Amino acid sequence: MTKKLFLILLSLTLVSTYSHASENPYKFLKKEILIGKAKSEMKNDTRSISKKKALSIFEDADGKAIKITLDTKFKGHKNDWERTGERNQRWETANKKKPRKFKKPVYIKYTFKLNDFPTHPAVGGSFFQVIANKGNSRLLPWMKTQFYGDKIVHQLNFTKEVFYLKGDPENSNFDKIGYKFELGKVSHFNDYRTLSFKILASKKDNGEIIAWLGNKKIFEVYGPNFTIGDGYTFKWGFYRWLKDAFLSETPTQSLTVKEFGFSNKCEEILDQDKCSYVSENKDSVSYVSFRKSSNRMPTYGKKISKSIKWTKPLPEIKIIN
Repeated sequence: MTKKLFLILLSLTLVSTYSHASENPYKFLKKEILIGKAKSEMKNDTRSISKKKALSIFEDADGKAIKITLDTKFKGHKNDWERTGERNQRWETANKKKPRKFKKPVYIKYTFKLNDFPTHPAVGGSFFQVIANKGNSRLLPWMKTQFYGDKIVHQLNFTKEVFYLKGDPENSNFDKIGYKFELGKVSHFNDYRTLSFKILASKKDNGEIIAWLGNKKIFEVYGPNFTIGDGYTFKWGFYRWLKDAFLSETPTQSLTVKEFGFSNKCEEILDQDKCSYVSENKDSVSYVSFRKSSNRMPTYGKKISKSIKWTKPLPEIKIIN
């Protein structure tokens, strides 16, 4: 009896393994993981490594999910792997339609975990980016959910300058002021957690960004929130930057995603409590620790071949913590 039970369990495991191996991970992602407008708008991006290398279907007690894996042996797109000053690699999707403008809010939901994510202090990257555009051209990350070492943060940037280095026209560099809101450590994301956003991008006083982790607000920011650019697009997936000196030490890392999507209609993406939330006084508030910093990327001795500057005073967020 015990032997028969073992054989039955073994056969079920083999069937499940064969099913996952024969199922196309990218098609599974498009059908089961992406929701709302993401299902039709997000496409494999130009600098992504091969889908066959990066994507796999993961299943545990919480059901199926998509797993995005980055390994140094995969290297990266030429413009990433041979970038001045560092190496980058990624598997990302991006909006293939025209950039979003500042007229209406957008609502975002993102459920993921980091249960297979060894860390290294010299390795950082992002799991989601909102990119500032000028026309149809991408300029730089406006916001991003990122990691560095074992820390997870959400960053909001006010950019003073976007510049390009001679001999490297495909990669933008920037001079910016950034606000980093702490979301926790990688170990706090061993199980699935959900990030939610309401974003109304604006260069005027009506700007609004609200973020939740689970059912708890992380921050709410009101007023002007956008500098260089006239629209924005999304980049979702797994991107990381690496240092040559630590390349041999860089671990293989995997992001496991249960759900990602966005919509102009809140009720299609978020729950009623989030959709009905309205601030009484429009004060900018952070409910977690945050850090404000300035950063100008180095030129590595190269001349600047092109520059786009913000000539007005930068927006100032006075956050009540």
